[in-house]
Amino acid sequence: MSRDLPNNLAARLIQALILSIIISPWLPPVVLLIIGLLTPFLVKGRWPIRGFPEGIFIGFLLWTAISWYFNPYWISWIPVGLIPILVFLTYYLLTVWIKRGLDWSWHEIQRLYLLFWVAGFYIAVVVLLQGFGWLSQEASWWGRLLGYSAIYQNDMTRSVGTSTNSNLAAALLICLALISTYAFSVLKKRWQKVAALAAFFLFCMAIWMTGSRGAWVGLTVGLLVQVWMTGNRRRTILLFVFLVLLGCVIYTNQTLIPREETLFATISVRIFVWQNAFRIFQDHWLVGVLPLHFGQVFAELTGKHIYHAHNIFLGVATEFGVVGLVLFLLMLVMTVYRARRWRKMAIRLEEKRLSGMMLSLIFAFLGHGMYDYTIIAPQVGSLFFLSVILINWQYERRCRMPAPSPHVTEEQQNSTAS
Repeated sequence: MSRDLPNNLAARLIQALILSIIISPWLPPVVLLIIGLLTPFLVKGRWPIRGFPEGIFIGFLLWTAISWYFNPYWISWIPVGLIPILVFLTYYLLTVWIKRGLDWSWHEIQRLYLLFWVAGFYIAVVVLLQGFGWLSQEASWWGRLLGYSAIYQNDMTRSVGTSTNSNLAAALLICLALISTYAFSVLKKRWQKVAALAAFFLFCMAIWMTGSRGAWVGLTVGLLVQVWMTGNRRRTILLFVFLVLLGCVIYTNQTLIPREETLFATISVRIFVWQNAFRIFQDHWLVGVLPLHFGQVFAELTGKHIYHAHNIFLGVATEFGVVGLVLFLLMLVMTVYRARRWRKMAIRLEEKRLSGMMLSLIFAFLGHGMYDYTIIAPQVGSLFFLSVILINWQYERRCRMPAPSPHVTEEQQNSTAS
């Protein structure tokens, strides 16, 4: 495979992106901006616009411009449509950067997610320290910079980690817990498996500290997808029954989750938001109202300002209309299909499990997204779309390259075990 970029530079910036997601809510946009600015200068030749997910990002970009044209709105003299246009353009450039700049096999992708997993202990430690009251969440410049200070959150008993919001921290912790189960299944040494299992429970403890009830739904969905991607249907059904029963106990018992609001209070608020968000969708079903403008439209309708629809599918529908919802669903369907095909073409067990783990992260965000809309935040959105890009990229590499030899070298075995 020919490359247009020095592999070292391309790899270092992707690693910087994955670490920035851990460190601060403000760093991922900076790294994405750097990648976006470098791409036009370092990537030469024709750029793809009809592939997946490139075509989806271009479609959202164009549709955002159309939506803003028919429903213009400004924030401080800035066209509100300009912001999502820049976001989708950045994700498109990230796709070009990965596909034209990297020459990674699944081993390098595995190392990338294990790097994210190890660095993710930082989030768990911060969440636990906040939960025990040993790390302040009060507003300060350094707290906002590192994501320690809560923003858009009234319940200060809930830990926010490095994301300024407990639901965003919970979304990242879900992914770290799912990577723990992957590490447990592929690492070879006994102490590594014990450490991976301990990490899973540590991240679950941190999720509990965030007080997010929707996070348990996301974790349940992610675990089910991981088991489903192994091809064992009986195990999938048994796990589904067990997780549903466990989830019902956790979700309905308000004493098990440290937060001030009762379950019925949070449900009533969500239903109020969903009902009025659906009314907005009915009024703007074709072109939507775009992100940031949603809060203004919601306030005009109800007298209360809510920043998003608190449901991922309803949020996409209200902000980008039915066309945007179709584009989003098409991206998900193609990603699932390609992850399944990648798994079937893979020979090594570790690679098969890797495709399942990456797909489980996407579905964990969707499961959590039934109760919230976290992918609009830079930290969560970067991880979500990075996983989508990498799955589609590895599928294309598997289709275009000859099937790998079943004889695995000793170097590959050692790299996988480490």
